[in-house]
Amino acid sequence: MNNTRYRIAMDGRRIAFGLAVVSLILPVTNVFVTKPAAALVAASSPPFAWDLETVDANRDTGLSTSVALTDAGVPYISYIDSTQRLLRVAHRTPTNWSSEIVAGPGSYTGNTNIAIGPGNAVQVSYFNQTSNAVFFAASGPSGWTTTRIDSGFSEGWNRFAIDPAGRPGIVYTGFDGSLRLASWNGTGWSIEVIDSTTVTSRYPDLAFDALSQPRISYYGSGTLLYAEKSDGRWTRSVIDGTEGAGLFSRIRLDSNGAPHIAYYASRNTSLMYATGGTTGWTRSLVDSGGDVGIDLSLTVDSADRPHIAYYQRTSGTLRYAIGTVRGWIRETVDNSGVVGWYTGIATDSRGFPHISYYDWTDRSLRYARGKIALQVRSLPASPIDLTSVTLTGELVAFGNHSEAMVKFELRVDGEARTLIVGNVTKPGTFSFAVANLSTDAVYEFQAIARAGNETSRGTNLTFRLTALSHPFPLDVLLVSVGVGVGSFAALFIAYFVRGRRRGKSKSRD
Repeated sequence: MNNTRYRIAMDGRRIAFGLAVVSLILPVTNVFVTKPAAALVAASSPPFAWDLETVDANRDTGLSTSVALTDAGVPYISYIDSTQRLLRVAHRTPTNWSSEIVAGPGSYTGNTNIAIGPGNAVQVSYFNQTSNAVFFAASGPSGWTTTRIDSGFSEGWNRFAIDPAGRPGIVYTGFDGSLRLASWNGTGWSIEVIDSTTVTSRYPDLAFDALSQPRISYYGSGTLLYAEKSDGRWTRSVIDGTEGAGLFSRIRLDSNGAPHIAYYASRNTSLMYATGGTTGWTRSLVDSGGDVGIDLSLTVDSADRPHIAYYQRTSGTLRYAIGTVRGWIRETVDNSGVVGWYTGIATDSRGFPHISYYDWTDRSLRYARGKIALQVRSLPASPIDLTSVTLTGELVAFGNHSEAMVKFELRVDGEARTLIVGNVTKPGTFSFAVANLSTDAVYEFQAIARAGNETSRGTNLTFRLTALSHPFPLDVLLVSVGVGVGSFAALFIAYFVRGRRRGKSKSRD
């Protein structure tokens, strides 16, 4: 009986060791390796060059800026002229900038906001500190018409948007600290109190969805909050409950109606970003280090990419970030002094950013326009099966073109293949599935875009489809079964032989 139990135990060990040896011998297939070629450019390399201009050089002018573009791409900027105590709007002419008075002289503070309405009509919201009221202004053939909307909070927080039907709406902090929305109904302004329980709803921002339903981000009770209206009812929720998260909040919607919110978190002095909705929110860090994210502005372009302009306090510089499929790409736009206060941002039809901001050093209104020639990026390849992969690229910018032809160049052993994807008219990713590849061959590929007489080439990346014969380091496997490398073979043979002898002895019995 004892011999039988011993033989079974030894057979069990033999089986276990046998499986271990088999696992070392059998190959593991479809292991995919992607790595950059030697000439790989850092992923954080900036996608834009910048044209920087002074819009209004009068002293102490350019506070509380906002920028919007006409259908033709002409920038209009609203701002406060503190020296002359005026509210102004400037626009770009073919040769220079032209500025006109919207309101004043008076005392203005808080936010100014500009939007282009139907027929390229310029509309502005602002806060008049003398009357402690939120105002709306619209340009017309005879000049500017201003309308008092409601009493507001002394800090002057207000934001302005136009719904798909062309009707303006203004979200603002009421005189009592409540969150309010004023909407044009066709004949007059209707006012709703959205949140009267939060202690001083600050930094509100407004966007409308495709059904003209309002979405609002704001800061209250020390956290980032969100409100949306549907079927005549308001629902409110907390996006980021971290203490001090939500200052300078800005909201925009993408083509699917999903909200994108950028905000400043004072606890970690960082620029944060959230997207989602009623089903949940995803939060991420955009930039950190040097107290970044103050005076931020946000827009989402036609390819659903978020663009953020913001101030880095420690360095005193204007910063910019764009969200791509590879994550956030960040860069410094202007470091010519203490610059980057009161930012505004808009993108044109080609995805180029336009930024308005205040230059504290020169006390002037500044403007930055992102520009670049055609630009494409190569993204890591992904496996389909043992002999097939998907190559992916991203068209970042069109330059001065409305469309581009994109393709890949695939090289192995000195031979190149051209894989044409086709013409694209929007920034974003494109891909090509490649089959009948060889295992263990190293392939190099590159995304390429061509438009007119310009060609842009992405980074050279490499990949290899391989079969590994040792999925685990040998010493790790042996440690896991409790024996050393030197004794492994001897133990296995001894167990195997001893087991066979005992088996034969038993059979003879």
